[in-house]
Amino acid sequence: MTDSSSSHVRETDPTLLRLKLIGQMEAKTLTGESVLPVGGKTRALLAVLALSDRKPVLRSRLAELLWSQRPEEMARASLRQEIHRLLDALSPLGVDVIDVQRHSLTLKPALTSVDAERLLTASSRTIDGITVLEEPLLGELAGVDPALDDWLFQQRERLCVHLRNVYENAVLELTDPDQVDEVAERLLKFDNLNETAWRAKIQTALHRGDHTRAAGLAEQLTQLFNTFDGHSMAPATQSLIAGISMEQGGTEAHRDFPGASTSSAGDASLGFAGRPDPMLALPLHYTTMEGSAAEPRRIALVFLPPLCADETLMDHGQAVRDHLELIFVHMGTFDILAAPVVPLPDPVQASAVCRGMGADYIISGMLRRSPDHANNRLILRVLDARRHGVIVWGTHYDFPGAGPETAESSLLTPAQAMQWNLFVAEARRITGRPDAELSALGMGLRAFMLLLRHDVSFFERVGGLLEGAFNLDADDGAIALIDALYCYIWYLNDWSEDADAILERGLKKVRDAISLLPDLHAVEVLLATYLMHDPARHTTALSVARAAEAGILKNDRNHRDSPDYLLVRIVLDLLEGNPRSAAKTVRVLTENTCRSQFLELLRPVFMMVLLIGDDYQEVIAMGRLFCGIFPACPSVLVYYLVALVELGDFPEEAARVRRHLMRLAPDLTVAKIMSRFSFVSQSRRETLADALQKAGLPVS
Repeated sequence: MTDSSSSHVRETDPTLLRLKLIGQMEAKTLTGESVLPVGGKTRALLAVLALSDRKPVLRSRLAELLWSQRPEEMARASLRQEIHRLLDALSPLGVDVIDVQRHSLTLKPALTSVDAERLLTASSRTIDGITVLEEPLLGELAGVDPALDDWLFQQRERLCVHLRNVYENAVLELTDPDQVDEVAERLLKFDNLNETAWRAKIQTALHRGDHTRAAGLAEQLTQLFNTFDGHSMAPATQSLIAGISMEQGGTEAHRDFPGASTSSAGDASLGFAGRPDPMLALPLHYTTMEGSAAEPRRIALVFLPPLCADETLMDHGQAVRDHLELIFVHMGTFDILAAPVVPLPDPVQASAVCRGMGADYIISGMLRRSPDHANNRLILRVLDARRHGVIVWGTHYDFPGAGPETAESSLLTPAQAMQWNLFVAEARRITGRPDAELSALGMGLRAFMLLLRHDVSFFERVGGLLEGAFNLDADDGAIALIDALYCYIWYLNDWSEDADAILERGLKKVRDAISLLPDLHAVEVLLATYLMHDPARHTTALSVARAAEAGILKNDRNHRDSPDYLLVRIVLDLLEGNPRSAAKTVRVLTENTCRSQFLELLRPVFMMVLLIGDDYQEVIAMGRLFCGIFPACPSVLVYYLVALVELGDFPEEAARVRRHLMRLAPDLTVAKIMSRFSFVSQSRRETLADALQKAGLPVS
């Protein structure tokens, strides 16, 4: 076990009650006076409250844990007595540190500190404050009650799993070889069979060019595993040892693992059991004399079958899960891992098992039937496997009782929202990291997050990030797609002489994205949108859009509300001269309950379509909201200004918007703005130009 207490922690701890649960249990006041209760049951009561994450614990639950073999009434009476004993023992504190309610008890967080709690909140960045010891958690409470023994086992396992994850994450994230060696050694003291630590030590030796040490560590690891029956090494470890054996010209290690791959040690380091963070650049210990591992960095997902109390719905739940898996396979940027065979009803257990498999996120859910049995509702949740199953996103999907294949709504809608929200969750997780520490995917997602701020002052930085991402990995479809989106947003907000070059760069990026993500129809729609801005390519744009529509109808029977279908209909209506129909489709798309960050990025584009479709009231409403949140997006101000002028009811507001627009783009003219509307009819162009002149913008 471990202990996080140190002299520094004790000296700076301002809490009235300090609890030590690792090893011999202690309860001391600010002055060092012991207030530890005498009886085992009373100590157990305090320990349960201390390990409840500062949440209320029901009296019924406390009675079950401490008097599991007594009738309920007797257990509750005994609990009341123990509560009085505990409060008496803590009375020297002079302040109530336990909130006693009719149905629950809570240990107050502001007045108390718990050593085990510091361990449970430790991260790879605070790992230096953790000292490895051999003392168990609350070892003296063994035998107090069978139910408490089970609870103690779960708490010890919870602590062990968390600390193992913290150490493993630190080993995988660190870039300094000395630090990697040190943390890996500490991890081995905690878990001497931990293959992540062993691989890190071996790979660090290879990085330093010390092949003798690497071979010695490999032999030591092989001997260690041979002494434990029933333990077998992961394929990544086997490949690493086999690679070292081949480099040394020996064959003994390779004969020990006849099924091992003969790939290089660098490649083997990316096995599931030791998977590096997909958002960060490969640590130094993942490189060998042959260079960095070349396997693409992806976000790993596990799709668990939805929980279902009604057995008749289980087949439907499995069908929806399988469909979701296939959607994400086609999206790219994700590794879809096979779900564990054993059911995992507990989120903490599921996250630990899935994280051990190399998963970053778990897609889980619950399937419920409506009271009238007419409809079914699937609650979809995304759980962060690295944070013990914390829910980071959720939504629902409804389908008739006859089955998901008869649904009128597309499963692609929540799936796409899930994808882009996963991207945002990953980008937020690395917010504090400098650009130099990021992987290609990490740079790409950071660029996407900056685009979501709709601020033209960030465009140069976004371009630099995407260029760096491309240099690291030119074959990542997600990066190419984000780059294509960036160029389109940039083109709509840049009226300089470089605009045509921006459009051509974006056109190249979207074609790259199509070749890398051939199953994503949204990329084809984006290509048609690019071509729409060149009058000479309108015929090609129509062909691309119609082909995308046909592909969507063929592959998704429940297509009518899917973002891909609605987007392609908008483009087709614009190309075919039906702007009002396009505006109606935009209203349907923006009212979608599954909030997608992809669609949020396109809101300025939707405002443009609404403006062309004469939906001025909606453009003004969106403009007011958008400019209040994102005041540095010139294209939005253009659409907002035109709508205000066309209605003519808000002259002062129009004057303010014009002044703000000219501050952001002082050289803007009517002619430059109209260059972005080459795909609309001549009469509509004249109307827009007239409104801009009325607003006071120079003609040319």
